[in-house]
Amino acid sequence: MGKRRLTSRQRRQRAKIIRNRVITLAVVLMLAAAAMAPALREQLMQVIGRGIHAVQAFTALREGETVIVLEPIALYALQLGVYDNGERAQSEWQRLNQMGIPCAIWQENVMRLIAAVSDARESIDLGAAKGQESFIIGKTLEKVEIKLSAEENSISAAAELMRLPDETLIRLMKGRDTLPDILAMVRGKAESAVGEHPENELYTQLAQSLLNWCALIERTDNNSYAYAGATMALLCTELRRTLLMTA
Repeated sequence: MGKRRLTSRQRRQRAKIIRNRVITLAVVLMLAAAAMAPALREQLMQVIGRGIHAVQAFTALREGETVIVLEPIALYALQLGVYDNGERAQSEWQRLNQMGIPCAIWQENVMRLIAAVSDARESIDLGAAKGQESFIIGKTLEKVEIKLSAEENSISAAAELMRLPDETLIRLMKGRDTLPDILAMVRGKAESAVGEHPENELYTQLAQSLLNWCALIERTDNNSYAYAGATMALLCTELRRTLLMTA
């Protein structure tokens, strides 16, 4: 059976859903941006403002020939709080950061403050909570398949870039590499992606998000390794959600 064609109204509704998803992601990123230097925060706000174009680029490339698969990732997270109200989550996030406990805000049906992640419950960094009440929760990042249509060299570059967040998260959870080595690897690949395909919003926006992540972690003085894992898991989650919205 052939693929069902969407009506104009359905396409508008789908576009609205995608835009709302990007706006939600922008809010999460803005909370994280509060820990950045003013110049970097301004840069991130400019990138967020162009977020819709990135999603449109994902959508435009999906009608293609090559399938890229983001495999499921099972992980455990150190949760310091859970809230159904964004203001309460932000207030607690700020309090923890002032105590030297950086954490990421994971937004699902509720907002969770996450300080660390690991691929095994017994190896999670409990010290990241610094004595604050915490719980270990399990989570699985779902499998995503996306079709890309482009020239052969562009498909290879897109596949490598889209898998980079997952690969980085896995390395962070394993804990075998130093944080400077991981940051250097991510920055090198992200800068290459921006330089090789400056005309393509898909490469540019995802690569810029990774560069912003590197800058954020470098400016984090406390529990930077644990925080790197928590924020990269957030990036991997939101990338999957955005791609699924274009299905």
